Amino acid sequence: MNNTLENNIEVKNLCAAYDDRIIINDLNLAIPKGKITMIIGANGCGKSTFLKTVARILPAKRGEIEINGMNIKKHASKELARQMAVLPQSPKVPNGLLVKELVAYGRFPYQSPMGGLKQEDMKMIDWALSATQMKEFADRPIEALSGGQRQRAWISMTLAQGTDILLLDEPTTYLDMSHQLEILELLKKLNQDNKTTIVIVLHELNNATKFADHLIGFKAGSVVFEGKPIDVVTSENLKKLYGIDATLQLDETGSYPICVDFELWNEEEEEKAVSK
Repeated sequence: MNNTLENNIEVKNLCAAYDDRIIINDLNLAIPKGKITMIIGANGCGKSTFLKTVARILPAKRGEIEINGMNIKKHASKELARQMAVLPQSPKVPNGLLVKELVAYGRFPYQSPMGGLKQEDMKMIDWALSATQMKEFADRPIEALSGGQRQRAWISMTLAQGTDILLLDEPTTYLDMSHQLEILELLKKLNQDNKTTIVIVLHELNNATKFADHLIGFKAGSVVFEGKPIDVVTSENLKKLYGIDATLQLDETGSYPICVDFELWNEEEEEKAVSK
């Protein structure tokens, strides 16, 4: 990896589509290295499509995607999996699969066709379980875990890949507030301890502003704004992104904005009020 690069991921003139339905068109975007980047926006705006295209789950119709300065088309699948781990939305596993067995799948990119787990693989699995505080659950079936524990098990698997980039699609969906914080605090610690570049598609605005170093607002497959949450989360930008009239205030430390109330934005009513 070229450590002089400022960005781990760059997309240039990207077009992504499902069959003939264009979701993202002519997108140019860079994901900063070693930071937590959150992608927010309304349902159907292209957030997950962007992540799937970068992960090569969905082939790009047009444009270029570079990982650590190299076009992903030039990477073999296993080579790409050694650089970037992906956690899709609501992943499924067969009943009876143990936590340690799930985490071991993260070592697949490093195994030869006839080879089993080596000592280095076992070390990485053990580290991944420790980093997510899942060692005590290693011999439990996935279905026996709580929602938060299950997400930590999946994150353990992505960590076992030993990559410097993590892509996560709505990792806190269906979790209660305490488990959402549990997962986001874990990801923040992983970022701080290992300088991992983490890209998260997220619905919860206040969680995004609290945990993101870099925030991207998506609408109709385009970037409406991007930057530090304190700089880009404004009432005007939230009108553009969600069509809401939001009341914002800073947290106690003055580090990030919090949406304390909102209502649907009525553009016609606002124009009438301004014209009076």
